[in-house]
Amino acid sequence: TWSQLEQMNIQLQTLIDEHNQTADHPLSYAVGYDISCKNHYYLIMDLLKIADEKMYQDKKYKKQQLAQKQQYLTKSGLAQSISSDSLKEKIFTILTNANGEKEYAFIMTDISKFHLINDYWGYETGTKILNFVLRRMELFSASLFVNRYHSDVFVAVLDITGRKSSDVKKQIEEYNRQIIQEILKTFQINYFHLNTGIYYLKDTSIPAEQIISHTNIVREKAKTELSGVCEYNNDIALNERHCADTIHSFKSALKQKEFKIYFQPKICGKDQTIASAEALVRWQRENDTMWYPDMFLPILEETGEIQALDYYVYEETFAWMNQRQKEGKRVIPVSLNVSPVHFGNIHSFAEKVMALIKQYEINPYHVIFEITETTFIHNIKAVNEMICFFHEQNIRISMDDFGSGYSSLNALKDILFDEVKIDKRFLSDDLSENGKIVLQEIFHLLKRTNKSIVCEGVETKEMVDFLVEEGCDELQGYYYYKPMSQNAFEKLLENIV
Repeated sequence: TWSQLEQMNIQLQTLIDEHNQTADHPLSYAVGYDISCKNHYYLIMDLLKIADEKMYQDKKYKKQQLAQKQQYLTKSGLAQSISSDSLKEKIFTILTNANGEKEYAFIMTDISKFHLINDYWGYETGTKILNFVLRRMELFSASLFVNRYHSDVFVAVLDITGRKSSDVKKQIEEYNRQIIQEILKTFQINYFHLNTGIYYLKDTSIPAEQIISHTNIVREKAKTELSGVCEYNNDIALNERHCADTIHSFKSALKQKEFKIYFQPKICGKDQTIASAEALVRWQRENDTMWYPDMFLPILEETGEIQALDYYVYEETFAWMNQRQKEGKRVIPVSLNVSPVHFGNIHSFAEKVMALIKQYEINPYHVIFEITETTFIHNIKAVNEMICFFHEQNIRISMDDFGSGYSSLNALKDILFDEVKIDKRFLSDDLSENGKIVLQEIFHLLKRTNKSIVCEGVETKEMVDFLVEEGCDELQGYYYYKPMSQNAFEKLLENIV
């Protein structure tokens, strides 16, 4: 039967591979076979001819592979890398010839912080380690081919026919552990770790470049996994599609004004009136679904498109404030978020902001820019330079998410901010006595340095009473108001006035 012949071929391949691992003179071989039966009938001469043709096809392919392997080593002794085009061709060839009879996995593996090995132990040691990893991956029983892709990244196609994906993942994890142990024993290094992404080749219609891209994504995700191994799954696929949708539809959405400004009021601690508000953004998609900031802001921050969105929010907010001024309605201060990317060119940012303020004739005192504590810590000089500029224009600056970073107290002595916004993680429904003491001391420090205090995430009466008693200047949270649309906010202001 066909399956018996397939099994014989696998057994032969296993025997020869085992022999070649230690042989002074490795064996090469080629195989061709077919069957003749009632529903698949050949005359004996035809059957021999077909098997013979397949054997020569196999021989040609294996000779090509052998020739390529002989080209692996460059003059430097480093295993030569495979090009993306060659890798795509290999994946395509394997999947095409399988005819759905086989199951494969494509893996991509890298070495954590490999550059530190080169820097500390030298490039000669680094080269030896790369070649060692390549050889060990080639000996993996399921490997059909293994190549160095680029730098310290390796790729391989595994034959996983008839095996569960969970078993494959466990075997790769175990094999990686073995390689790590052998590396640490063989070389004088103290740390070595591998990260592997796995993509199961179930759908042969997926282009090879997408397979490589998907696997590269989970290779990066593997760096956050304790095992160092991550599989491409439906959740990751959905997240990828979401990212692609966000990136590719952003510019047209901006042009069509799908982004809507929402406002969340901030309440004066002394008299419980609306003192100011924070401008937030929501994405109203074409299918009438509403996307909240955490669904698109992190993606736009990665691509740098967040700059365009920030300026859009500023202009829409200023236009709204300008309209209220013209209508003789109450205008209150509005806080606007500043993304970290702007600190790459603060002069350009300042010029654009001031141009918008001038265009819409906004009272600068009604503008408050919020900069996160983390951004400040990583850009202290640039942030302080920006604060000094805006102070000259009578614009206030707030430190957002104070307490979310790792240098809060150290930052206090250097900040030029006008107000500090306490991170909502400081507040909880069952704030402990120790928690209250911490907040009291922070308030004391802030008051002594003449900073206004804003607390966000306020959700209970008990928390309101405590914060007001301790002298919190403004409170923001669901206890008072959730973020609301521009129309709803306007109605709220009219009703209060």
